[in-house]
Amino acid sequence: MDDINHCRICGDPAPPIEGFCEEIIGYRLVRDLWAASPSFLDANLHFSCLEQSDERGRFHAEFVHLVQAGHEEIPGLEASHPPLTRMGLSMRPVFSGDECDIFQSRMSDRWMLVKKTGPWIGFGLPQLQAIRSGSHPVSSSDVTRYRLPVDLGDEVGAYGLSELLESLGVAHRYGDATEPARVEYRFVDYYPPKRILDYVAVTRLPLPAEAVAFLAAHAKTYKPVTFDEEDV
Repeated sequence: MDDINHCRICGDPAPPIEGFCEEIIGYRLVRDLWAASPSFLDANLHFSCLEQSDERGRFHAEFVHLVQAGHEEIPGLEASHPPLTRMGLSMRPVFSGDECDIFQSRMSDRWMLVKKTGPWIGFGLPQLQAIRSGSHPVSSSDVTRYRLPVDLGDEVGAYGLSELLESLGVAHRYGDATEPARVEYRFVDYYPPKRILDYVAVTRLPLPAEAVAFLAAHAKTYKPVTFDEEDV
């Protein structure tokens, strides 16, 4: 069985970092275009691998459909299998440019930017407000949990991001040498018996210039989603 903690395309370790590597969760029912037999994706993807893949166009089309779809029936993996119910993100398109498309949630202050080459970036109101103020938006500071392929020992707590990626042999999957240095990486915890590493990686979101220009104008008229008390 493939390790979901490894990139589905290249098979190398793939710790998630926004803008560089993200996870596709199995329940999203996105077709695994890199599998030898029909299956759904349940793994991480290096964005550098996705951009170089011959399947990036097909992945992009399916991912963009998922972003816009609501609840829908899709065919099972085999002709004899019953249809499955897939839950999309129910977003609507608000921008289409040369490099990317942007979609906005119909129910919350969330947006999804999908590059034409495949990678995606999800963000919320704090990032939109940063763009409005002329600042560069950064990712959230949520804790990420990742199962290491090997035990790196107690010294993993002293590693910076570059050292972590180099120890896993995947530094080249995360851009040139200057890219990881711009990520604010913080070690949180490590559980050796299960090789579970908890960390925070705050990144400057790599938004195309055309997206920043649109979002700066969009932010000036956007009204955050509110709910009446009786609806809560």
